[in-house]
Amino acid sequence: METKTLAVNGIPKRLIVNPEDSLADVLRGQLQLTSVKVGCGQGQCGSCSVILDGKVTRACIVKMRRVPENAAVTTVEGIGTPASLHPIQKAWIFHGAAQCGFCTPGFIVSAKGLLDENPKPCREEVRDWFHKHHNLCRCTGYQPLVDAVMDAAAVMRGEKKTKDIEFRLPADGRIWGSRIPRPSALAKVTGTAEFGADAACRLPPDTLHLAIAQATVSHALIRGIDTSEAEKMPGVYRVLTHKDVKGKNRITGLITFPTNKGDGWDRPILNDTKVFQYGDALAVVCADSECHARAAAEKVTFDLELLPEYMSAPDAMSPDAVEIHPGTPNVYYEQDIEKGQYTRSFFKNPDNVVAENEFYTQRQPHLPIEPDVGYAYLNGDGKLVIHSKSIGLHLHGLMIAPGLGLDFGKDMIMVQNTAGGTFGYKFSPTMEALLGVAVLATGRPCHLRYNYEQQQNYTGKRSPFWTTVRYAADKRGKILAMETDWSVDHGPYSEFASESAHGQTGRKIEMDPLELRALNCYRKGDTTPTGQEPEVYSLPEMFDKMRPIYKAALAKAKAGSTAAVKRGAGVALGVYGAGLDGPDSSEAWAQLNEDGTVTVGSCWEDHG
Repeated sequence: METKTLAVNGIPKRLIVNPEDSLADVLRGQLQLTSVKVGCGQGQCGSCSVILDGKVTRACIVKMRRVPENAAVTTVEGIGTPASLHPIQKAWIFHGAAQCGFCTPGFIVSAKGLLDENPKPCREEVRDWFHKHHNLCRCTGYQPLVDAVMDAAAVMRGEKKTKDIEFRLPADGRIWGSRIPRPSALAKVTGTAEFGADAACRLPPDTLHLAIAQATVSHALIRGIDTSEAEKMPGVYRVLTHKDVKGKNRITGLITFPTNKGDGWDRPILNDTKVFQYGDALAVVCADSECHARAAAEKVTFDLELLPEYMSAPDAMSPDAVEIHPGTPNVYYEQDIEKGQYTRSFFKNPDNVVAENEFYTQRQPHLPIEPDVGYAYLNGDGKLVIHSKSIGLHLHGLMIAPGLGLDFGKDMIMVQNTAGGTFGYKFSPTMEALLGVAVLATGRPCHLRYNYEQQQNYTGKRSPFWTTVRYAADKRGKILAMETDWSVDHGPYSEFASESAHGQTGRKIEMDPLELRALNCYRKGDTTPTGQEPEVYSLPEMFDKMRPIYKAALAKAKAGSTAAVKRGAGVALGVYGAGLDGPDSSEAWAQLNEDGTVTVGSCWEDHG
């Protein structure tokens, strides 16, 4: 340990620090400045940005031994507060640049560093600055961020007034269609929005911090799990395995179609008999700090009998492949749909155009900036309360309760934290059941945070597809028939192959890609293969509005093309979730309170 003085947001702070700790760890853990977010933890996402002695710096990769004595550190708290916003923060709110909000403090700090150095940047210089300093955002598409910096710079130069970047209620009082800020914007631009890892900094002193011991092979029988060395490590309270799970130790899939050949109970909470995929959790270390827990997790050893590893759906479908889940075929779901009496005849008609191809789309991680995190405890009524990034609280409660030996309606409460983006991965439970096991086994509050490697290997992904698509169309471009064959490594994303086949059809008949899609989009009176009609038929109107924008983009691309660099404009059409489970639905409730305020209850929150 060593002493070090830092001038943090203008205030001297005398600290005793571990020289190997990061500046981010010290700011968050010792000074409680949780606006400094840790996303990737490797200096690649910029969420931890601070200004260190006048330079924008990624605090997660700066060791305290490299921080000079009396160094000046500025975080977003030193730029503006809820009661006194900086123009950058006001512009961020005005342009809707704070969406999930996890990256927001880092961006605002980085923008402040830019405008200190260059008070009149052009848009390209703003983008180049964020690129140079590794500031990443998964929500906005960056245009609102650049807009906010440009407006803030104009205010700081006196070319605009503050009121120009503040929301004003329209004269008619109508909110719909206005630029009203999202209710969470103020908290997000000031760093006071509390995400899961921030809350963990303020949990009770007896909180246990968890780390999972994971499989580093993709398929194996478990012959034994040795936790003895891990239990001797500093700060360790207990090391849990499947033997400590009080319930069924399985997470149910809940939704099973008649064609599903499994029973839906294939996913363990803590693996007991087999490793099914790389990263499976075999043990949970409960310790007095995350650092101690992670160190101890490295000491858990496994006796494994390796089995063939199938790294793709075609490999798992091969005739000699062993069943991954004994008793359930590897091809556990088959869907055969055939519609239309004359479908095949369209492919044989010489007057029609036939387009056919095979496609592969790779596995895609959702890459939220905030890695998965949660905490749990027993409340005063003895109920298990789990806080996480879940975007399906009732769904996840029902999925994990039997495995924990609980009745979701009586014994459990699920709470959604402020979520730093999920983009779909948190529609599946991840660490919620692990937290539940630890709390029920120890009786103490527990916190679990994945690092970014674990975010990659333990959470759901958009799955690979192997697809063959064949279209038949007449010479006008009207699609007459389609045949498809899909092999899917359990995933929902199918638009790519259909769009590619559309493109191939359009090229064969030399038809504009936008007009081809406009001709074939959903219209009133159309039927679908599943019988599920759209609730609204918005696509024809959307194409009419898009057409002039698309033509302008084509003209711009053509004007900018050279012999060396060809430019173009693309178009794609997606219809998401038009499947077998009926129309999308949602419920909410509102309650008028005695003091005249209104409480609104909802279970589908903004998650990036």
